[in-house]
Amino acid sequence: MKTTVIMFLSVFLVASAIKTYSQEISGVQPDPKASVAKSNVSPTKDAYNTKTGGGLPYERMELKGVEGTIYIGDEWPSGTVMLRDGKKIEDYMLRYDILADQMQFISDKDTLAFASPKEISSVSFGGHTFIYETFQCENTIRQGYFEIIEPGSNKLLLKRLVTYELPDAANPDDKDATRYFIDECYFISSPGKLASKVMCNRKSVLTLLNEHNDEIEEYLRVTGNKVKTADDLRKVVAYYNALEENK
Repeated sequence: MKTTVIMFLSVFLVASAIKTYSQEISGVQPDPKASVAKSNVSPTKDAYNTKTGGGLPYERMELKGVEGTIYIGDEWPSGTVMLRDGKKIEDYMLRYDILADQMQFISDKDTLAFASPKEISSVSFGGHTFIYETFQCENTIRQGYFEIIEPGSNKLLLKRLVTYELPDAANPDDKDATRYFIDECYFISSPGKLASKVMCNRKSVLTLLNEHNDEIEEYLRVTGNKVKTADDLRKVVAYYNALEENK
């Protein structure tokens, strides 16, 4: 299957396949021979070099993340793309490529990727909704796709990233045999602010959601919410949004 990138209305051929890599920031192909569109994302300075592994055998490396597929939407579910100009594109067969940080779909047996993600308001398929957001990470401004975990004026967003890419030692060129390790981190996007990383702990939440600290402190005390899990974090953001709506 060829791979092509489109600009919503125009389609052009991508001549080369993506060169895979591991990255610190930025799910199974129906056709194992399908390639993905060329990525414009570059590894960060803290990317793990899984080709060399620092001289350590792979089995001795402390791998960050959980082994899994690099695609969300492994069976290409039908979904909807909402554009910022209000237009709606329906019945697209969609998936999200974590490694390339691309939203992809099938058209005429080709795998296509939106080349202008800034024009996308949201993409929904298979129970997931994604947005393309500007965020800050380690004093660097970036852009990428996030899944919405808690909607509202202050959104809790999930960013998935590939921390390790481990080729099969016996078949290093066989991409189907490559093992990927996926990590997850959370961001909060507030009106007029860049999305910022939030940790599952009390201090991080109170730092980012700082307009109602007294109310949030009381909420945490009464509910016993220790902000230790992603669901704890989601509940705090939902409560904060309720406070914002009622002020």
